[in-house]
Amino acid sequence: MISDKQLVERIYEGRPEALEPLIGRYKDDLYRFCRHLTLNSTDAEDLFQDVWVRVIRKLHQYDCERPFKAWLFQVTLNLYRDSYRKWKKRWRLMALEPGAADATLLRIKDTAPLMEETLLQREERAELETSLRRLPKRYLAPLTLYYYQEFSYEEIAYMLDIPLGTVKSRLNQGKKLLKEILKQGKEGT
Repeated sequence: MISDKQLVERIYEGRPEALEPLIGRYKDDLYRFCRHLTLNSTDAEDLFQDVWVRVIRKLHQYDCERPFKAWLFQVTLNLYRDSYRKWKKRWRLMALEPGAADATLLRIKDTAPLMEETLLQREERAELETSLRRLPKRYLAPLTLYYYQEFSYEEIAYMLDIPLGTVKSRLNQGKKLLKEILKQGKEGT
């Protein structure tokens, strides 16, 4: 099997056909990560595509001594953060306009994902996603990277550019908060 480093080198050499196996190797994991970050399939697809465009443009910045997957997910997090900041700014501006918030809420509601899973799986997933939305953003990325993408503490620290101890702390706090939120949800029903 050809390594990521070899594929990247082939792309550098002007052989774009090497991009296809690189995308194929990470598309499922990357899409799942995008889905966990955005909590919305439409936004996840957009983020997924934007990531590959950015990767192609910034491939010269990739350090071949580091794992490609970690760099790919770092690019994803950076793009997600940028888009979240822009969305947050637009939301604040729209909130100042009368009636605009209602239109935005309808648009957000319309983009809710249509799941093809069984009813029980759908309900459990919806409950988890609702609970994840209630978490402060600083806990969402570490939890997703660790539990859904199975990155190590060290890889998460590198991707998020935070100390190792902070990763451990955010995972611990995030788990506690998520359990509490899920518990409150079950008590409410």
